[in-house]
Amino acid sequence: MHQELISIIVPIFNTEKHLHQCLDSISSQSYENFECLLINDGSTDASASICREYVAKDARFRYFEKENGGVSSACNFGIERSGGAYITFIDSDDWVEFDYLEVLYSAIIQETADISVSTYRTYEMSKNQWLFHAFKRVEHQKVFSRQELFNKLMFLDSLDSSYGFASCKLVRKSVLTGIWFNESTHLGEDMEFWFKLYLIAEKSVFSNRDTYVYRRDLNDSRYATLKHIKSDVQQRLNFIAFLRARGMDTDNFVNALLNKLYGMKMNLELDQLEHREVMRYIEEVMLLLDVNINP
Repeated sequence: MHQELISIIVPIFNTEKHLHQCLDSISSQSYENFECLLINDGSTDASASICREYVAKDARFRYFEKENGGVSSACNFGIERSGGAYITFIDSDDWVEFDYLEVLYSAIIQETADISVSTYRTYEMSKNQWLFHAFKRVEHQKVFSRQELFNKLMFLDSLDSSYGFASCKLVRKSVLTGIWFNESTHLGEDMEFWFKLYLIAEKSVFSNRDTYVYRRDLNDSRYATLKHIKSDVQQRLNFIAFLRARGMDTDNFVNALLNKLYGMKMNLELDQLEHREVMRYIEEVMLLLDVNINP
């Protein structure tokens, strides 16, 4: 099979501890025709020297430096400089299976789709634990038309975060034209980006394979998690408003957001001071979403 060029975009900011593992997993891909754009977003650690190591020994790696602007800015920077027919994103503290590109590319070609989605597993660093999806997934491979995906997107997203997750996806660059990451959002920016693409893509394919490993450390992420809640909710509200402006039925999206907010509220510890502002925000959004404005 002829291998088209795939652009891998890796935004990097102070990830020297995990960068070797990430880049090693990319260099050992079974699908070999790729370019890997390493976007150093103002790192102050040894990330730059690590990147230069890989550029020196593998011509498929390209290195760029920019002022710190956040993940969204780094991803957009990479998109502008990519030369592949397809694009995927990999966070610099995560890693991928050896057939990550092969699984995504084979599915998108086989189904002549615009977006290929696989799933992932999580490595919890603080507990040295692996976390897997425990629910019964759809069949090995599932193809969605644009309308089918939108009808089921909220249900699918509630079961498997792969659909809103930044990575474990491959998209045709031609579909990406005119769509960018929101640089005013510094947390949870991936969900908004992919939901916009689902609105454009005529066909998407889902492969039931854990091709991506998401690294998480709960000891370091509590404050970020609280910020993620507000960012995630705001992006969903923005997307609902956009769909409503287009005259689309948003009941499924509103109900899904209400259910998500209810789950967040139940999980938060009410007696912790740092959660009070978030609790007020969640309760306010729930109140406004649940108001019956019809006479």
